[in-house]
Amino acid sequence: MKPEFAEISEPSQSDSDLATKPSAAPGAMLDEDPFGLFIRFLKKRGWILVVAAALGYLVAVVANHFLPKRYTAQANIEIQAEDATSQFRLEQVQDLGASADTSERLDTEIEILHSRNLALETIQALHLETDPDFLPLQNGRPWDLTRPDYRLMFIDVFQGDIAISRLGHTSILRILVTSRRPELSSLIANTLIDRYIEHSFRENYAATAKVSGWLDSKLSTLKENLEKSQQRIIELQRGIGIYGTDQSHSIIAANLEELNKQYADAQVDRMLKESRLQEIQSSPPDVIDAAVGTVDPSLQASKQRLLQLESDYNSLVQTYGSAYPRVKTLKAQIDQLQKLLSGQERAQIMRIQKELDASRSDEAKLRDALDKQEQEAFGMSQKAMQYELAHRDYEANRLLYDGLQQRLQEAGIISSLHSTAIHVVDSADTPVFPSYPRTNFNKAVGIGGGLFFGICLALLLEMMDINLKTMTDIEQGLQLPLIAAIPEVDSDHLQPGKFREFAVSRGISSWSKMAEALRGMRTSILLSSSGSPPKVVMLASTRPGEGKSSVASLTAITFALNGSKVLLVDADLRRPAIHLRFRIGKGLGLSSVLSGKAPFQEAVVVWPDLPNLHILPSGPIPPLPSELLGSKEMENLLAQVRKEYDFIIIDTPPVLAVTDASVLGRLTDGVILILRYGTARKQVVLRCIDLLERSGTHLLGVAVNAVDYTAPEYSEYYGRKYYEYYGERKPDE
Repeated sequence: MKPEFAEISEPSQSDSDLATKPSAAPGAMLDEDPFGLFIRFLKKRGWILVVAAALGYLVAVVANHFLPKRYTAQANIEIQAEDATSQFRLEQVQDLGASADTSERLDTEIEILHSRNLALETIQALHLETDPDFLPLQNGRPWDLTRPDYRLMFIDVFQGDIAISRLGHTSILRILVTSRRPELSSLIANTLIDRYIEHSFRENYAATAKVSGWLDSKLSTLKENLEKSQQRIIELQRGIGIYGTDQSHSIIAANLEELNKQYADAQVDRMLKESRLQEIQSSPPDVIDAAVGTVDPSLQASKQRLLQLESDYNSLVQTYGSAYPRVKTLKAQIDQLQKLLSGQERAQIMRIQKELDASRSDEAKLRDALDKQEQEAFGMSQKAMQYELAHRDYEANRLLYDGLQQRLQEAGIISSLHSTAIHVVDSADTPVFPSYPRTNFNKAVGIGGGLFFGICLALLLEMMDINLKTMTDIEQGLQLPLIAAIPEVDSDHLQPGKFREFAVSRGISSWSKMAEALRGMRTSILLSSSGSPPKVVMLASTRPGEGKSSVASLTAITFALNGSKVLLVDADLRRPAIHLRFRIGKGLGLSSVLSGKAPFQEAVVVWPDLPNLHILPSGPIPPLPSELLGSKEMENLLAQVRKEYDFIIIDTPPVLAVTDASVLGRLTDGVILILRYGTARKQVVLRCIDLLERSGTHLLGVAVNAVDYTAPEYSEYYGRKYYEYYGERKPDE
């Protein structure tokens, strides 16, 4: 043995470490924390996430560029508790806004702003049917809003571009209008507010005008009665020769005066109540409470509920039609609620009617009392009494006329004032920047969506990847120890001569990953069984191209470098490769010895670079390789070489391709299955193991060839700096 081999004759510490890894790794894999698995997953599939996130961001940028820009204008209005005309109204007609609950009142105003009539008025006022920025024109022509379908479409688009909400707990409503042109957004917002104020004024004006008209008709009748009373007094004064105005000289006259006054008051009360009843009957149902002067909470709640049901019904019937079950249910609820409201409103009207009847009854009683008093007064001069009665009638008519005339003047003032409870806090200004698309939000969504798609794709690829790569895959999936992880190196390093040179060199090659991995494999084989180590070791693979012949050659060299006498047998009698790697002839070989054409000593070749490494090439390719490898001669040959050599390394054909390895495996002390990193499938390897075990082969474990040590599957086991450990060693190290 050469002196240069003395340094590597003892197993290195790395050998011991690698030898113990097969037994320790399974427990370590079972105890690996989920965070570590997640980090390894990110290292392995992280590029997918990065690419997906980048694509999502790119899609968002492109979308932001091509999506049409939309601008949002904002205006604020305040809904006050009462308007400037409240102080001129009839005492019985109270302001609805002052009595209703603030929250309910504001919700009602929001619904009014969202109403279809107000939307249509705004559309027509701005001629939006001719504006392509609001809605593209139809074949270059304006839309015909006289058609119900077009009108409904315009109203839906208009309402969809408007958002109205209440600011906190204030009485201020915020109106947001979005369109394709900034000037159009502010114009729609301001016009909508103007239409809303005009709508509020029209409602107040119409109610007051009705009251004024009724009072005016009654006042004309009273004026005629007053003129007749005045003419009768003049005639009576002429008849009895009275030219003064003071005729109250008796108790009867005083009583008559008092009854006349009470009767006049009763008439005023009765006519005012008739006015109230007339106003209620002529007012729309939603202002009956205001005319009555009291607010019924249940009635208000029913009205709010009816408004909500009608809004839901209109929304659903446009989407699903009138036959939709939910639409029918809402229709039934609306009908029932309308009946309830009608009953409540009729009850209120009946109450007012009863009050009017009571007032009429009081008036009739006073009239009867006045008649009785007049009969008593007839005891006096008939003409004097007639004059007194005429004077009293005149005074009653004058008082009634003056009172109603005052009310009529107040109603005229109210109808002439253009004032509402709506105050514009902030008019809509032309927006400067577009509100849509939201570029930053779209970018965030794009990145998030890309990451989500990337994670799904990475998980899908991970689940579809059934190749055996990691120590966990091999040891838990195959229930076999991992003998070695042989790194992927340049093809030059696989040449036996260069490998032998690198393995004993004190330069970079003495610390090469390949040499250290094979030393670890050698140590694992030596420690794989109790007692004496296995002498005859066969290397097998599942299929061609997994590097079995290269591993067998370099393993034999590694054993020989340790000072052992090693025989490398090329038992691949179909496609032999050992002779090509060592550049020796195959004229004589294993097939020659087994067929009896040459003795073993003549077929064995001593490798000049390492004299204690002998090579038995395959020899000529026989017609029936399996018969030769399973023959008695092969068994005798192995018995012979066991005595002459310390270790015998056998290279065989792939297990699944032919039966040679299964036949020969039972004659060896152990078999190592060589798998190529990233290509071995679990089902294929399990089938191969099953074939070997059925033939009586003793499997020592699995060696993974062409491993990328920088891959996450192995960097986590060997350390991130493991592959950097085998660098150029300085002289002082």
